[in-house]
Amino acid sequence: MWPSCRGFAALLLHCLGALLVCGSAGAFTILSPFSYSSLSFKNLLNSVLLSSNANLAGGGRNLKSDVLEDASLITPKLIRKYGYPSETHTVVTKDGYILEMHRIPKKGAQPVLLMHGILDTSATWVLMGPKSGLGYMLSDLGYDVWMGNSRGNRYSKNHTSLNSDYQEFWDFTFHEMGKYDLPANIDYILSKTGYEQLHYIGHSQGTAIFWVLCSEQPAYSQKITSMHALAPIAYIHDMKSPLFRTLVLFLDFLTAATRMLRITEFMPNTKFLVDHSQVVCHDNAMTQDVCSNILFLVAGYNSEQLNKTMLPVMLSHTPSGASIKQLEHFGQLMKSGHFRKFDRGYLRNQLEYNRMTPPDYDLSRVKVPVALYYSVNDLLVSTTGVDRLARELPNVIDKYLVPMERFNHLDFLWAIDVKPLVYNRLVRNIRRVENHRAKLTANLASYLAMQLQRQHLQNQIQLQATLQPTLPPNVHLPHRLEQEPTMTTLTATTTATTAATQATATATAMEDVLDATTSTSAIEARA
Repeated sequence: MWPSCRGFAALLLHCLGALLVCGSAGAFTILSPFSYSSLSFKNLLNSVLLSSNANLAGGGRNLKSDVLEDASLITPKLIRKYGYPSETHTVVTKDGYILEMHRIPKKGAQPVLLMHGILDTSATWVLMGPKSGLGYMLSDLGYDVWMGNSRGNRYSKNHTSLNSDYQEFWDFTFHEMGKYDLPANIDYILSKTGYEQLHYIGHSQGTAIFWVLCSEQPAYSQKITSMHALAPIAYIHDMKSPLFRTLVLFLDFLTAATRMLRITEFMPNTKFLVDHSQVVCHDNAMTQDVCSNILFLVAGYNSEQLNKTMLPVMLSHTPSGASIKQLEHFGQLMKSGHFRKFDRGYLRNQLEYNRMTPPDYDLSRVKVPVALYYSVNDLLVSTTGVDRLARELPNVIDKYLVPMERFNHLDFLWAIDVKPLVYNRLVRNIRRVENHRAKLTANLASYLAMQLQRQHLQNQIQLQATLQPTLPPNVHLPHRLEQEPTMTTLTATTTATTAATQATATATAMEDVLDATTSTSAIEARA
């Protein structure tokens, strides 16, 4: 019985860390010391779990080979395993972080950038396989799929001058991801593909960093065709999770403790955690239900949509590392009720922001067409928070409440029926924006063509008037000819007038269409 209890304790440790994919704010300070456990403790726990596994029904020997393999493959190899092409690209940010992006290439196709949440990686878009993974789905639909990795996760732990063992390396929050990481990724993708714009899809923290980008650098709105926010993070003061609502009460104490202990990284992806997620969460393990129930405790209960067979894969790729300061920032958002920059304390705020409290991010600068996808049972993103976010964003084209009462925060990535419940609508919204843009382009081309035709007709009329003979003063045309213009002149004048009228109408329509890109009424995204 003792080994089983030890295995259960390790399971709690791993699953609680994995669950912070959401971008929540409290548990980091309690669990982070375990990320720095001594090697002897890890070896002890390793042997305990292995001996515990011998008592499990079937043990690890009956694990499906695909699940076991997928749990150990990195993102590019996982993509290639299922018959899709894969590329790895590296980008250097202005502040020196070296980020890795993974691509399912399709030459000449419209690029789409997918950005994960906290403690997650690019793998989250493909780990559920070709039937459910959004990365595969978009590739099948003809898009050039790019999947980013934020600084600090397992794929982006390099820097031009800092080692990840240095405390200075981890001195960032999600603010720097929006200010530096996203611009570097977007510019690289557009440069590589030759496109002027791309579609953006983010989950949880991946949405928050997009709001930061547009608030800090509004010019980047011109480089985004549309933005699709899955479980959007901004206003999380009324987060429903009882665990995090309790922990945030001790935010100041926990923050001070981590700084005193010089703990800077939270829940990195290690072989130790990968191996034991396969042991305690597989189909034949007695502890599998514990894995799923801990997920439900944090993200919201929904056993109908959880593919338990894939738990070893999910928990092998996640958690994948984050900065303690990053998590502290989310804790501040919960406590303050604002969506604002990192609170450095009164004195440092005065030096950094020229005010005692940090400024709010300006969501009115997010001019991009935005679609919001949210659910009632998401313990980390409340419906009231999404309502407030929608009111402050100037160009919301769709605000979609998933029609399943138990749909939770992680279901946006891993639910069995995520494709019909969310992704199909997301793709329809992408198509609507593209059709709108195509119509805009066609109207512009038509307007320019009519302008050229109008100019040509005016030139003809002027030329004809110049070529008319000048009669002597004592010679007059017959009265009928004086009063009636020639058929050629009449036709040209009528055509020119008609063209001018049409051009004016088209110009007015063009102004309406251009204005529509910054108003909600431009695109009606209906179910």
